[in-house]
Amino acid sequence: KNLLKTIYFCDSMPRALSTFSNGASSASKQYFHRKSALVVGVANHRSLGWASALSLLENGFDDVVITYQNERQRNTINNMILKQNDIYNQEYDLKSKIKKCALSNRLEIYPELLHLKKKRISCFQCDITDEVGIRLLFEEIMPHHLQSSSNENEEKDEIPFSLENPSLDAMVHSVAFAPASAMKPDISTKLSLLNTSLGDYNNTHEASAYSLLTLSRFALPLLSSQACVSQKENNLNLNLRSSSITALTYLGSTRAVPNYNIMGSAKASLEALVRGLAQELGPPPHNIRVNAVSAGPVNTLAARGIRGFTALKEYARDRTFLKRDITAKEVGDVVSFLAGDGFGNISNRDEISGVRAGGVTGQVIYCDAGYSSFG
Repeated sequence: KNLLKTIYFCDSMPRALSTFSNGASSASKQYFHRKSALVVGVANHRSLGWASALSLLENGFDDVVITYQNERQRNTINNMILKQNDIYNQEYDLKSKIKKCALSNRLEIYPELLHLKKKRISCFQCDITDEVGIRLLFEEIMPHHLQSSSNENEEKDEIPFSLENPSLDAMVHSVAFAPASAMKPDISTKLSLLNTSLGDYNNTHEASAYSLLTLSRFALPLLSSQACVSQKENNLNLNLRSSSITALTYLGSTRAVPNYNIMGSAKASLEALVRGLAQELGPPPHNIRVNAVSAGPVNTLAARGIRGFTALKEYARDRTFLKRDITAKEVGDVVSFLAGDGFGNISNRDEISGVRAGGVTGQVIYCDAGYSSFG
């Protein structure tokens, strides 16, 4: 639809622009930053992490990396990546042709076409319970990937920001795991929460809550480097800029949900960590915002681990204000809202426009069609 609008605009509203002398004048130069994000915990196309990654790319991010847990998921994730990047490449090629045509005919075009950025989604394996693998991801794999991405200069009239180190704008924690013995114990077992073993308790909290601490600790140098971005030329001041950490959670953290068992306390722990990290990482020199999105019931791989999930979903639907299920895309859109501070390309102005969630941190935002507010 946006491309059709662009074509219509170019065809119906031609106007010569003084700034398009010989392609682009120095007055049209922009300071360019390729926004990047890491989404941890994508299992398949139904994952809330996948929906978050796509929404990030639709809303200002240019380079998103997703991680998957193990070799069993490799082929599935790689096929998803290939198909999505093919879509982005086709979109970029079409927009490039439209832009070239408009420039050659001295027509005014939408700002989004003036500084084209090719979107890209990539993937790496990361077991969130393996600290060695996490260290490798953040100290070697991600810096190399981000550096190669930042060196991509697709438009000659763009001036990339000079960063001493590779940087990451956002990280999304989309991880939840509990052993089947804790979530779906033998049908004859009564008081399943009461009889949770220490091993199951520790495994659940390590994967679902403590992993946020581990990931944040190793991601800190990449996320904090965003606060150091400063471009003095043309009096640009980017001190308002912030990076972000966003976690996915569920209402079972604050309410007793049938069959949610030990995962409820794990999500409560996760949300407490969100508030604590927001307090610690908010002030300079880090300037990192930390939030959580509490999603309504969505059919994901993790949801299959909850006994009676279909009944739980129907129960919630009947008590939502919108009288419908929530979608993965709607959850992803809230994640991308919290992840972005609105910073993108800055022209010759001493201001930052379009700031989005730059002032939101330490919050749990509900995306559940109103169910959490039902009386």
